Amino acid sequence: MSEDVIRRVFNPERIVPPSMRYKVIGIPQFKVVHQRSVRDLINFWSSEAKQLIWERAWNYVMVGDHYNTRWFVGGLIDAYRNIMGKHKSTWVWDKPAIIWESEEGITRVYTYSDLNEMVIKYSSILRGLGVGPHDWVMFYAPPMPEVIALALASVRLGAPFEFVFTGFGALDLARRISDRKPKVLITVDAFPRRGKPITVKSTVDKALSAINHNLKVLIINRMNVNVGVVQGRDLYIDEAPTLDAGEDYVADSTHPLFGLHIGYDEDLGLITHGVGGYLVQTYSTTRWMGLRPHDTYFCTVLPGWITGITYVVFGPFMIGSTVVLYEGGPDYPHWDRWWSILERYAVTVFLTTGAALRILSRQDPNLLLSHNLDMLRLILTTAEPLEASVWRWTYQFVGTGTVPTIDSLPSKLSGRIPVVHMFIQSELGTFVTGSLPNYTFVPLVPGSVGPPMPGFDIDVVDADGNPVRGSVGYLVVKSPWPAMPIEYTEHYVRKWVKGVYFVGDYAIMDNDMYIYPLGRADGVMKVNGYRISPGEIEKAVESLPWVKRAVVAGMLDDIKFESPVVIVEGNDGGPDDVKRVIRELVGPIAEPSRVVITTQLPSMSKGELRKLLKEHLWGLKTHDFIRKLLET
Repeated sequence: MSEDVIRRVFNPERIVPPSMRYKVIGIPQFKVVHQRSVRDLINFWSSEAKQLIWERAWNYVMVGDHYNTRWFVGGLIDAYRNIMGKHKSTWVWDKPAIIWESEEGITRVYTYSDLNEMVIKYSSILRGLGVGPHDWVMFYAPPMPEVIALALASVRLGAPFEFVFTGFGALDLARRISDRKPKVLITVDAFPRRGKPITVKSTVDKALSAINHNLKVLIINRMNVNVGVVQGRDLYIDEAPTLDAGEDYVADSTHPLFGLHIGYDEDLGLITHGVGGYLVQTYSTTRWMGLRPHDTYFCTVLPGWITGITYVVFGPFMIGSTVVLYEGGPDYPHWDRWWSILERYAVTVFLTTGAALRILSRQDPNLLLSHNLDMLRLILTTAEPLEASVWRWTYQFVGTGTVPTIDSLPSKLSGRIPVVHMFIQSELGTFVTGSLPNYTFVPLVPGSVGPPMPGFDIDVVDADGNPVRGSVGYLVVKSPWPAMPIEYTEHYVRKWVKGVYFVGDYAIMDNDMYIYPLGRADGVMKVNGYRISPGEIEKAVESLPWVKRAVVAGMLDDIKFESPVVIVEGNDGGPDDVKRVIRELVGPIAEPSRVVITTQLPSMSKGELRKLLKEHLWGLKTHDFIRKLLET
């Protein structure tokens, strides 16, 4: 690992924000809590599970071991009751559940009661389309209230769902449809991006033309754009047949709840999370990280990613918070769009990514300082390593406020509220590290994702599995966790070595248990917080008739953290052809920053070429033949 990579995040400084000075605990106290939790996982997570409503208690907290562990076996649970139904007859039922703002500036507000009515209505539509327990529902749509309600309707019916990020192309969508075989795919005609319509329905049509799968396409009319309708397959939501909405589905704890496709070295894999263990872990971590019923909460991560599913679709509604949904980016029509949303809706908890903060920190500071963000009490960040300098900018500029408080002076931008960076992964299901405002709040360290949360046995080890402190190792989880996948591909199984789950990241852990992720230890790329498979990009490029082979690795990027570099062996084409096919088949998020065309690559395996390319790009080792290729 290069010294430059380590220097970007490693920082021994300890900071206690003024707003948390009376809640902070010391490291010795934290270690007692954490060690007690991981020494007795069964009692720890059993106690947490009792915070949920069970229709029938479980017989066993854990059954099996390693990657095939199952949680709360024998328990029966009504997922929808634990997300929405429990709020009936409470004050939460009449408060806003969703505040939605469109890119055009239109606002719609739905109370918990309103949202429940939408869910019941959409349950009848999904049932009218033949959806029942175990039938998959897939989403290829922006974060609209209708989309959230349809996802919750799927949960209510016991139908697992998968969100597909709309930045992925037709090849990616087709692959996911082929794997899941959904009964219904939900999309929109189009949605705006920087004032122009993105016609995602056309991507759906391309994906379905490439595969043989019979399903229904349910269209939400977002922009009144004329899209082609395939008779017998496509229908607008207001024209869909209906049946009685039925009752909430009471599921076995290991019943599938939702799934995601995961980028691995060679290809996409997939996982599915089960109802009981996932909801227990989600409810616990959402409470611990600081959300409360009185909060208004804005998460900029879309539900196409695990953060957006866990901490938009599930966690906040389980708590009873108000969720702000926004379908656009931070820069339209100006770079203060997110700041204006925070101010306009008096957001108290803001969750975003390191990549977003990296970009925002480079904009005109007056765009931020012109907005009053005094109502903010907590900033949460995630997705990829966060430089100490970006953390400090967020703490000082976003988190100081305008009113002097104890030990916080706006004139000096001295900081006021916590900026908590946390680690999450799709396979883990939730955040698993971090200083927790509602539980174990320890001093913050710029650049660190904090220590492991209680209940998660996380360590950094060397190649032989021995714990290491203060030097680079591999991030691992040594014991099962409740939100473990219940379905998975071989890619996930291979990450378990001698009963230990290798997360896939390099990291440093110091003697106080603070963790500093440094990026992927394998070939998978973190691009703007999104996990991109190099093998998937290579397959797209090799679909070009003139390409013999392609190899892909990520290079460090000051904004995106990593960006793809593609080396292509072939004739009669150029970089523009390569970029075009990647945009079309994989999606714009995977567009490379550099494409090199060569007549011949060394005769070694793809995996070895990928490894050598990454080593060179990251400054881990210098390889002359790669240097010469890149100089071409």
